[in-house]
Amino acid sequence: MKLKRLFTAVLSAALALSLCAMPAMAADDTTPTLTTSTSTIDTQKEGSITIYKRAMDSGEKEGDHGDGETMTGKPQGTALKDTGFTLYQVMDTDALLAYYNDNPTGKQVEVEDYFTNYNENKTEAGLIKGITAYREQVLTNAQGVAQFTGLDVGMYLVIETQAPQAVTVPAEPFLVSIPMTRIGDTAEGEASQNQKQWLYDVTVYPKNSIAKGTVKLVKLGKQGDKTTKLADVQFTLYRKSDTKDEYTPVQTADPLVTDANGEIALKDLTKGRYYLQETGYTANNDKGYILNTTGKFYFDIDKNGKAVAATDPAITDTNKVSDASFTIDTTGTTLTVTNYKPDIEKTVTKRDGTTTEHEADYGIGDAVPFTLTIKVPENVASLKTFKVTDTTDVKQLKHNANPVTVKGIKADAGKTEVKFEENTDYTLNIDTNGTMTVDFGAKKSDKFQSVAGGKIIITYTATVQSGAIVAGDGNVNTAKIVYSRKTGTDIEEGPDSNQPYEITDKGVVYTFGLNIHKTAKGGTKDGAGLKDVTFDLYKKVDTETLNGNSKYPFCGQEYAAISGDDAVKLGLTTNSAENWIKVKTLTTGENGYVSAAGLPSGTYKLVETKTVDGYNLLSKPVDAKLNLTYTAAWTTTTTYDANGNQTKSTITTPTYTRDSAPVADPSKETVEIVNRAGFTLPVTGGFGTLLFSGIGVLLVLAGVSVLFSLKKKPNRA
Repeated sequence: MKLKRLFTAVLSAALALSLCAMPAMAADDTTPTLTTSTSTIDTQKEGSITIYKRAMDSGEKEGDHGDGETMTGKPQGTALKDTGFTLYQVMDTDALLAYYNDNPTGKQVEVEDYFTNYNENKTEAGLIKGITAYREQVLTNAQGVAQFTGLDVGMYLVIETQAPQAVTVPAEPFLVSIPMTRIGDTAEGEASQNQKQWLYDVTVYPKNSIAKGTVKLVKLGKQGDKTTKLADVQFTLYRKSDTKDEYTPVQTADPLVTDANGEIALKDLTKGRYYLQETGYTANNDKGYILNTTGKFYFDIDKNGKAVAATDPAITDTNKVSDASFTIDTTGTTLTVTNYKPDIEKTVTKRDGTTTEHEADYGIGDAVPFTLTIKVPENVASLKTFKVTDTTDVKQLKHNANPVTVKGIKADAGKTEVKFEENTDYTLNIDTNGTMTVDFGAKKSDKFQSVAGGKIIITYTATVQSGAIVAGDGNVNTAKIVYSRKTGTDIEEGPDSNQPYEITDKGVVYTFGLNIHKTAKGGTKDGAGLKDVTFDLYKKVDTETLNGNSKYPFCGQEYAAISGDDAVKLGLTTNSAENWIKVKTLTTGENGYVSAAGLPSGTYKLVETKTVDGYNLLSKPVDAKLNLTYTAAWTTTTTYDANGNQTKSTITTPTYTRDSAPVADPSKETVEIVNRAGFTLPVTGGFGTLLFSGIGVLLVLAGVSVLFSLKKKPNRA
C-alpha cells in the first residue's frame, strides 16, 4: 500500500510539474476557492479547470511558475480576451483509477500520446482517431478567464483552439488530472502531507507571446504635380474582432490627428488586422483636399510587429482602398494616405499670339481668346460634382458660344490627347448673366475617366463690350473649378452640408482710351476750344498678325495697311517698310473735345485733316500717347475660407508706364493740340487771283506815270 501511495504522489507531482512547464502565473483575487480532500479519490465528486490567460510581449521576461492553486510571484503580461480552449477527456474515471493503481513504474502520460503528429499538427485533426471534444470551446472573458466546471474524475487534454490575432505562438496543449494532488516537498521515504491531499478545482496560467508594433501614418495632399504634407486631418483606427468578422474603434490616449508634418504615430499595435478611416479636418483647417471618408485603408500587423498589406481575399469590403492613394513602405513602418484636389489656371492670349498668365489688352469688339487648364485629380471618377464655371460682367465681356473646345490630356508617358464631345462627355451652358458652365456630370464618361491624373483644357472667346472699363482696374473675369469635398457619387451635397469646394482663378482684360482737346492760338478764337476739327487716327501694326486675307484685325474688324510711301508722306514714319492702318476718324465737338474709348495699347498717331477758318493745319502728326505698358495686377495667395475654398490670386490696381515713365491714370490723360492763326491762301485760278492781278497792273501803271512826270520837270527847267 505504501508503494502505491508513493506512485500516486509521484504521478500527481509529475502532472502538476507538466502543467507548470508552461509559463504559469499566480492567481489573482478571482482565483476560485480550492476544494481538497485528504482521503482517497472520491469518484462521485466533480471538479473544474479554471484557465487564466496572459499575454506576453515578445521578449518579455516570464513570471513565476504556478502550482495549480496559488502563486507567490507577480504575474507577467496582461489578460488576453477571446482565447478559445477546447477540452478532451483522454481518461474517464475508471481509466484514471486504473492508471493510478496499475502504474507501478510511475510512467507519466505525455501530451504527445494523444496526437498523430504532435510536432506539426496540434489541433483536433491531429488527435488519435476516435477522440472527440468533451467540452466545446470556451472563450476567455475580459479578465482573460475561461472555466470548465462539473468535470467528472478523469484525465483531460486542454487545447488552445482559438488564439487572438495578437498571438504569435499559441500555448502548448497540456494535460490536467481531476483530481490532482497538491505539489510539495517529499520527505525522505514517504510522501509529504500535501501529496496526501487531492485538488479537484485546478487553476492554470498558460501564457502566449504577442507581437506589438508602432507604425507611422503620413498624410499627403496632391494637387497636380505638387505634393504637400497635410496637418490637422482626423482619423479613426479600427481593429478586427478576434471572434467575429467585425471591427471596433481602437481607443487611443490622444485623438488621431496629423501633426505639422502630416504624421500620426500609431503606437503598440498588437498583431492583427486593422483599417484606418479619415473623418475630416479640425476646425478652420480645411485645405480643399478631397476626403475619402467612406474608404477603408486596411493593413495587418504581422508577428514581427510590422505593417503589411491586407491581401486576404476574404476581405470583400467594396470600400477597401487598394489604389495608389494608400501605400505601405517596404520596411513595414510607414503607412501613406494621399488625398487629391484639382487645380485651375486661367490664361488669356495676347494679340500677338503669345500666352500670358492672367492679362492682356484688347479693344472694343475684339474676341479675346481664353484658356482654362484644369489638373484632374486621380480619384475624379468617385466625385459627384466636377464642373467649371467662368463668369464675366456682360457689360464688359460677353461669352461666345462658338467656338468652345474641350479636350483632355492623359497622364500617360505620351500625354495622349482626347477630344471631348459636347452632350456626351460634358454639357455647355451660357446664361444671360455672364456665366458659362462646363459640367462633366455625376456619371463621368469613359473619356473623362481616362484623363484622371492628367489635364482638361477648355478654350473659348469673350468679346469686349462697349461698357468695358478704360484702364483703371481692368475688366476682371473669374473662373472656378467646383468639385465634391468627399468621395462618393451617391452622397448628398448642398449649401447646408457637404457643400462642394471651389478653387478660383481670374483673368483681366485691359482697354484704353484717347482724349483730345483742340484749342486756338491767336486770331479771333485765341484760347478757345475749336469745334469741327477733324483727325484721322492711325495705328502702327507691329504686333498684330495678318489674317489670311492680308488684313489686320483691330477692334473686331479687319483693316488693310496703307502703303509705306503714303505713311512717309503723311509723316507717320521715315521707314516705308513699316505697316500702318487707318482705324478711325475723329471730329471735335463743343469746346474742342473728342474721345475714342476701347483701344488696345500700341503706337498711334493723329493726322489733322480739317481745321477752323483762319487757323493753319498741323504740319505733322501728333502722338496719341497710347503706347502704354502695365504690370501684372495680381498677388498670389494660398488663402482658404472656413469652407476650404481657395482663392489663388487677388487683384491689385495695376501700375501703368509710358516709355518707362509712370502714368497715374491713363483714362484721365488728355492730348492737348493747338492750332495757330494765319493767312488763308487763295486757291490757284480763282477770282481772288484775277483781282489781285488787276490791282497789281494798276499799281505798275501808276508807278510808270510818276516816273515819266519826274523826268519832264528837269527839262522845263
